[in-house]
Amino acid sequence: MDKAFGQADRPTAPAGRRSSSSEATRQRLLTAAAELIAEVGWGRVTTRAVADRAGLPHGAVSYHFRGKQELLGEAAMGAFADAIPAGDFASMSTLADFMGLVRTEIGTHEAIDPVLSRLMLETLREAERDPWLRDRMGEMLQAYRRLMVDLVRREQDRGRVSHDVSAEGLAILLGAAGDGLLMHALLDPELDVAAALDALETLVVRSA
Repeated sequence: MDKAFGQADRPTAPAGRRSSSSEATRQRLLTAAAELIAEVGWGRVTTRAVADRAGLPHGAVSYHFRGKQELLGEAAMGAFADAIPAGDFASMSTLADFMGLVRTEIGTHEAIDPVLSRLMLETLREAERDPWLRDRMGEMLQAYRRLMVDLVRREQDRGRVSHDVSAEGLAILLGAAGDGLLMHALLDPELDVAAALDALETLVVRSA
């Protein structure tokens, strides 16, 4: 049976303190959990199903995680971090680089990862009920937003973006535009995502 635990009990041991074999087992569980969230929905995933998908004994879950919610939360956050590594994001030097990244991820319906999209939607719904998960997602978004603010400020220093524009405001707007386009694309298979990105790039990059 999946067990509940308090919010304060969530943190697990740092990766650096685990052996390589232990870390590999943990990653197998996380990968399996992320796949199952996308396939059957957050609430229908069980720890036994995760262990079976990972090809591991059920006891491996309780050894590495304090319960189902911790396992699923870590799986979801890890999948998001892997999809757009912070290092890649931080390496962008211009707003054109950012637009290129967005085009790679959601420029066409074919480019959108359906598994990752379903995982994101399930995680957003669960975050409404789970303060720990909501806080983790908020921290992740804030970290990416800080990187975007730094990028906008560098573009301002180059004279490509007016200093009259709030760097924080533009960073929020660009993130929201990308997320909004993804949501619309998921709901409307006829949506011309490329045209929307062309318009955004014209407004933000070419006019900067």
